[in-house]
Amino acid sequence: MNDLEHMRPELLQVEARDVPAETVITLDGELDMSSSEWFGAFLGAVLEKHPARVAIDARRLTYMDSSGLRSFLIARAAALEGGVGFRIDNPPPQLRRLVERTGLRPLLLDD
Repeated sequence: MNDLEHMRPELLQVEARDVPAETVITLDGELDMSSSEWFGAFLGAVLEKHPARVAIDARRLTYMDSSGLRSFLIARAAALEGGVGFRIDNPPPQLRRLVERTGLRPLLLDD
């Protein structure tokens, strides 16, 4: 993931940590048009390690537009294609509203 450092978006901080049975990706900031491509590359690097499951911790996500929502859908599809479980934990209210309004709750939120 060090190759991604030179592309790191200014308004989104991302951290991956391995815990028993999964990799947790923590998002802090804005997932939008300016950061979604980088997030996709970051997730791709995580998936190359073949974790059993990826959990996105979204509690510190402060803003997300349709590009960010698309990033989550692409991330989910890439994970499932690789046989990796995928879920979003701790969605903030704005993410929950966006997912519910677009009818994507069954795909992105399992609560």
